[in-house]
Amino acid sequence: MHRPVYMLAIDHRWQWEEWCDAHGVERHRIPEVKRLAAEAFLLARGRSQSVRRSGALLVDLTYGRTAYDRAREAGAVTGTPAERAGAFPLEWTAPFDAALPGDFVKVLVRHRSDIPTDLVASQRAQLLDLQRWCSGAGRPLVLEVLVSPAAGEEPGFDAEGRPRLLAAYIRDAYRDGLVPQYWKIEGMPDAAAVAVVDEAIREAEGPLQLILGKGAGMDAVRGWFAAASGAPTAAGFAIGRTVYFDAAGDWLLGRAGREDAITRIADTYEQVIACWEAARPEGAPPA
Repeated sequence: MHRPVYMLAIDHRWQWEEWCDAHGVERHRIPEVKRLAAEAFLLARGRSQSVRRSGALLVDLTYGRTAYDRAREAGAVTGTPAERAGAFPLEWTAPFDAALPGDFVKVLVRHRSDIPTDLVASQRAQLLDLQRWCSGAGRPLVLEVLVSPAAGEEPGFDAEGRPRLLAAYIRDAYRDGLVPQYWKIEGMPDAAAVAVVDEAIREAEGPLQLILGKGAGMDAVRGWFAAASGAPTAAGFAIGRTVYFDAAGDWLLGRAGREDAITRIADTYEQVIACWEAARPEGAPPA
């Protein structure tokens, strides 16, 4: 049985830029947010066996270099994103050796049914280059695919369109030799939708899936975890905004003290873990 992955994702860049601009906060404070969230992760790691066994921190080097170094020095499993934030088509933040010093690598791609085939092919070639580098460097690859509807696909998209399109993307990737260790994907509304994606993932031996959060509330997260509870490839989550955005924002605006914000983030992170473990029919897989 595989070990679960409880990834706290704090690699948000353009999201914090937009937040700061909207709230009159200087962007130079974004690194403080990353340090705040990293301290919360380490607090949870210090008091939770589940986090010590299965916790991972995803943090960017654009604003989070100090946070990354702090987590690494503490011995935490830590990774960084390969993609330039908000870029489409896919662009790299920097050469791989400089951008990806951690224990694992995450990359995000956006996909929809009407993207030109030549663009899909060029991004696929970029991802294969990254996969080759990860293989040589001994870094697990976490491939996040965000699927959005094209014109006319909105009705029923979450339950039918997204899982179908994502499953097709996964099969095409396997056909081309792109086989990440983890697929990081959006939560599905029910077990039937999860099964469509799970079946596609299992067509290659080894890959697992992590559920991302997109800033959703805890009720939605519980629903996604419940829907995935019977999926053999469901290995955990990679969730960030749900856990730390509100608390960090309150701190930046002076509505909460630093230690209170750290505790609040750590508590919420552990609540998400508890939701995952409660949803698994056999409980949390042992380390």
